[in-house]
Amino acid sequence: MPAGCVRTWRLRVGLMCALLLGAAGAVAAMDLPSLLRAAGEHRQRGNLRLSTGLLESARDQAGAACPAGVLAELGVNYLLVNRLPEAESHLVEAYRKAAPGVEAATYANDLGALYAASARPTLALPLLEQAIRDGDPQVRMSARLNRARLAGADRLATLQTLAREVDAVDDPVARARYRINIGAQARSLGNAGDRLAYTSLNEASQLAAAGGQAWLQVQALNELAQLYEDRGRPQDALVLTDDALARSAVDPVPEMLMKLHWRRARVLRAMGRESAALEAFQRTVEHLEAIRQDIPITYVDGVSSFRSTFEPIYLGLAELLIKQAGGSGNARNAPMLVRARQIVERVRQTELQDYLGDRCGITALNEVSASRLAAGSAVLSPVLLEHHLVLLLETDAGIDVRQVEIEATRVRNLARAFAASVRSSDSQALPQAQALHALLIAPIEALLAARQVKLLTVVPDGPLRLVPMAALHDGTRYLVEKYALATATGTTEPVRAGAPRGLQRALLAGMSTPGPVSAKLSQNVTLALASTRTLRGQRSDDGLGALALPGVAEEIRSLSGKLRADRLLDAEFTVERFRKQVSEQPYEVIHIASHAVFSANASESFVLAFDDVISLDLLHTLLREKQQQQQPIELLTLSACQTAEGDDRAPLGLAGAALRAQARSALGSLWPVDDQATKDLMIAFYDALAREGNKPLALQKAQRALLAGASYRHPFFWAAFVLTVREP
Repeated sequence: MPAGCVRTWRLRVGLMCALLLGAAGAVAAMDLPSLLRAAGEHRQRGNLRLSTGLLESARDQAGAACPAGVLAELGVNYLLVNRLPEAESHLVEAYRKAAPGVEAATYANDLGALYAASARPTLALPLLEQAIRDGDPQVRMSARLNRARLAGADRLATLQTLAREVDAVDDPVARARYRINIGAQARSLGNAGDRLAYTSLNEASQLAAAGGQAWLQVQALNELAQLYEDRGRPQDALVLTDDALARSAVDPVPEMLMKLHWRRARVLRAMGRESAALEAFQRTVEHLEAIRQDIPITYVDGVSSFRSTFEPIYLGLAELLIKQAGGSGNARNAPMLVRARQIVERVRQTELQDYLGDRCGITALNEVSASRLAAGSAVLSPVLLEHHLVLLLETDAGIDVRQVEIEATRVRNLARAFAASVRSSDSQALPQAQALHALLIAPIEALLAARQVKLLTVVPDGPLRLVPMAALHDGTRYLVEKYALATATGTTEPVRAGAPRGLQRALLAGMSTPGPVSAKLSQNVTLALASTRTLRGQRSDDGLGALALPGVAEEIRSLSGKLRADRLLDAEFTVERFRKQVSEQPYEVIHIASHAVFSANASESFVLAFDDVISLDLLHTLLREKQQQQQPIELLTLSACQTAEGDDRAPLGLAGAALRAQARSALGSLWPVDDQATKDLMIAFYDALAREGNKPLALQKAQRALLAGASYRHPFFWAAFVLTVREP
């Protein structure tokens, strides 16, 4: 629960409902007091999904005339689930519409709580002061509790004063709620606040029990259990958690059940009761899956709210499944390893969904079994746990596991350092490549040899997504010299060898000299594109020259002679011409040789056409008619793309582009590569694809061809190119 959300539900339905009924005939038949009362009751019991749904119905039916009360209650709900932009817009509008006095004070408290939760004290404090000055007793107490969160070094003393004043509140239910708030705040202060936290939460539990408020008692027990867990008393935390679970059975709410089972899993694991902890983690995941689609997509420091909050649940379950399986070679326990890999991929799938801001539009996780893997193929899923690295390797013979004892932070730091070194053609790249090979490949090398693996699909995660796997080095050879490589996400199925076949019909689109699109880019974007590009023998820092790609024209001409292709070059490559071509022709290969930038968020990722910017969403729209033809795009190539340096999520853009295009595979680069090297690699890739009919093998041959040349030995020139595969 975000800071300061301690309001007690009070129906303000008199004038509010009259306004609703008079403003929108569509709601004339609704019993709005009952609807609002039900929404409030659902929220008090923690079932925010039902509460929000009811309030959104009232808002939508009222339209522009929606009164302040409905907007405010909905804004509070959005705040409780951390949907801060929506919460702010609703609460600002409610405050603007409020009548002076108590009503304005009430909404000032709500808006002040939001600003406090989002670390904007200069905005929060004046609003909270207004609420304390003009509000009724409940609003004044709520606002003072919200203000206490901003008290800094005086916070504990402020809470102690408020606790004494709360004792004088006549309403036992309100007093219990205030006590829960004080206890939770005191708990967050560490050992100094323990006494106040315990007395407040214990009294809240007793008050709730005496008043028959089962749900309120569950909240108090939940906070009290967390206090004991925080202070290293797992047995006490377990007793309180089990008590709360028993009381929750009367009126179960998925959100609270998930929290309680998760704590139960953690404390059981801390007590060494791993079998019971495994069962508790499984129950936690079941409840989490029930609400997963409703968890808001927000980012803090580049990490999605879902991942930062709930990844430990999935990884905790995966870790125990791997441990219970007892290592590889145990056929009876192999299903546990398969389940562990699926759990890990669920996190990766959700990360991609969050990146794209669309959980419903992405196909569900495909289950991959050994029977679906061809001989000579393998899937490697590295799993970064806190104190060790787990390597899950699946081949046609089944799934194996290897573990490397190493701190996750060391692996993350090495991955980022290596990615930066290769990207800048630094001399440190080789020893870092060898260190990563020792961690990721050496432990499974005997298994790969025994299964005669030639095609290795890697499912990277976090900083490992930044790593060009082809450039890992065993001291003698690069990894690309031994295996054809592909990368995958949690929504993918491993690529298969397949029988060679001729090249399909292709569309070649490219921009060597930018047109009107250059005027639509900010100066920062233009400079970023210019400063990171490496052109052999030339560089331009501003104007059209900054975006020029001289090698593109030759690349498009060369590929035109090798493919059954239509082409759009420079002024022909407009958004409308591109849309027309893909909607009218059955292309199976779409090759775009133009700037494409993938950043931390999909909304900031784009491809440049001659006249305009193509966002990932627009790419989806342009290719929608192609999708409706039920003939999937086999390959989407973005030969001049780049990912934001050092950003773990930026490589998701290539996978996101494939998803948006409904393409089975996508070929792109992690960083901007030399113009001539890109042209040479693309020509070699399509030559090999025409002969082999296999995309990973074709990329391997193209990369090895560059590696063999004296000018392109450093992996900077060839390792950036990655093939991302998926199965729609």
